[in-house]
Amino acid sequence: MKKIYPVTAAMALLATVSLPAGATENDVIKLDVQKSGFELLVTVIARTDNIQIKNIDVNRGRCLLLAKGTVTYQGITVEGWVPKKEGFTPTTMKFADGLTWHFGNPLQQKGINCSFVEARVFTNKGTFTISE
Repeated sequence: MKKIYPVTAAMALLATVSLPAGATENDVIKLDVQKSGFELLVTVIARTDNIQIKNIDVNRGRCLLLAKGTVTYQGITVEGWVPKKEGFTPTTMKFADGLTWHFGNPLQQKGINCSFVEARVFTNKGTFTISE
């Protein structure tokens, strides 16, 4: 006769409800990081009302926050994602709101590494971290 121990059953249950790679969630936010070319997309979905996103950093600030813009290189102007000149703009989210921020080094500046290691989201309800 087979005996099923509670620990084994719990582990089997956890294995069936695990999150996809690059995602984490809790009672406050769901956090997901996806790679897209030279960029990392950090998506935050609110799981509660009135959550203020105060700041987000990737690789402890070593990966630049990007904004839509243009850059001129050797006389050619290209439109796309460029490093954001001003700092992070705090935003307030309500339940089920979702926003995505772009981070990366599309200009391939020396000394800036955007291979994803860690992303931190600083909120009015705590700091949440996702790492590889």
